[in-house]
Amino acid sequence: MKTLDPLILITPVMLMLAVGIIVFVVLYQRRMLQHQEQLRELQSVKQQQLLEATLHAQEEERRRVARDLHDEVGAMLALVRLNLHQMVSNTECKDEKMQEGARHMKQQLDEVLNSVRRISHDLMPVVLEKMGLAQALDALRRNLAASGFINLTVSYNDKTKRLKPKHELLLYRMVQELLNNTIKHAQATQISIELRFSPSETVLLYKDNGVGFDMATVQQEQVPSGGLGIMSLQSRAALMDGSIEIVSAPGTGTSASITIPQASPEHTHNVPT
Repeated sequence: MKTLDPLILITPVMLMLAVGIIVFVVLYQRRMLQHQEQLRELQSVKQQQLLEATLHAQEEERRRVARDLHDEVGAMLALVRLNLHQMVSNTECKDEKMQEGARHMKQQLDEVLNSVRRISHDLMPVVLEKMGLAQALDALRRNLAASGFINLTVSYNDKTKRLKPKHELLLYRMVQELLNNTIKHAQATQISIELRFSPSETVLLYKDNGVGFDMATVQQEQVPSGGLGIMSLQSRAALMDGSIEIVSAPGTGTSASITIPQASPEHTHNVPT
């Protein structure tokens, strides 16, 4: 028995040491996993902040270009048109060919002025800032109707509802991205946009009757433009803590559903209908 006494004494100690080592390893691994998760969260936050800063810089540049186009280029073109009109009016020339050339130049200047106004509006729509998303989509519908190529319908359950200015701008840019893709690639004749506000979320539904596309192919590396377009839409939705679901297939058109939770308005205006 005396020879077994040391073993009897050492065994519990060894067991306690083994258990202690196991507990230490488990806790260490758990701390490492927590640390890695914190690093991933910090990286995600940093990427989101970088994306938000990039988009903010883009919007500021758009605002500057829009202001320069409207205030400087537009004003200069309007002045040239006025001078041309006065010059032709004060000229007693009866040359019909010259008169026709002057009328043609005035028509071209009018077209250029309209293009400058349209580009300025697309870069920074005043209607969006002053009257909200629903009104801005209506203005977009009217501008597209003037082209005569695509019929765009817009519906909403509240014309006066306002979201955070940042959210309104992000949603508007997402609609512009979807419209550009439809116009360039879809060969569509019909587009519908449905905007629905509720106390818990805002939902924007977009649908066209175009040729559609294969989602898997577009997201592959050999189609970078399409993949980047979808990534841009997803990134903008994520900045609003929202989501976007795009559904498309060859021959079936394309639809997109954008959902933003807890979209409480900062203010509501009484907008004339």
